[in-house]
Amino acid sequence: MCRWVALVLLIGAIWTIIEQPLVAAEESPVVKLVKSKVQDPNKPFALIVTFTVKKGQEKAFEDAFAPALDATRKEPGCIAYYLNRDPDAPQTYLMYEQFKSVAALEAHMKEKHTQKLLETVIPLCEGEPTIKVLRVP
Repeated sequence: MCRWVALVLLIGAIWTIIEQPLVAAEESPVVKLVKSKVQDPNKPFALIVTFTVKKGQEKAFEDAFAPALDATRKEPGCIAYYLNRDPDAPQTYLMYEQFKSVAALEAHMKEKHTQKLLETVIPLCEGEPTIKVLRVP
C-alpha cells in the first residue's frame, strides 16, 4: 500500500511541474539598454564597452577574453567583436561589438562562452563596465 501512495504522490508532483507555466528568463540588462537606445531592433548597432581592470590583472583579463573572441566572431549575428587596450591607460580596455540585430545580441548573451566570460572578467575589474550604444546610420 505504501508503494502505491508513494507512486501516486510522485505522479502528482510530476503533473504539478508539467502544468506549471514556463517562466521566461529575466532579460539581460545589456539587452534592456540596447532596446532603449535603438530605433529599429532589426537593424545593426554597435556597443563600446569600457572595462577598468584591477592593476596586475591585465594578463588574466586578456586570457579570459581570448576564447570568447573567437567563439563570438563565429556567431551568425555578430558583425564585429574586438578587444582593444588603451596605450595611455593600460588598465583600460575597450570592447567594440557590432551585431546584426537585438535578437542577435540576445542570442549572444545566452551563449555559454559569453556567460563564462562575464563570470570570469567582472571580478577582475574595478567597478562595473560602462556601455555606450551606437546606432548605425
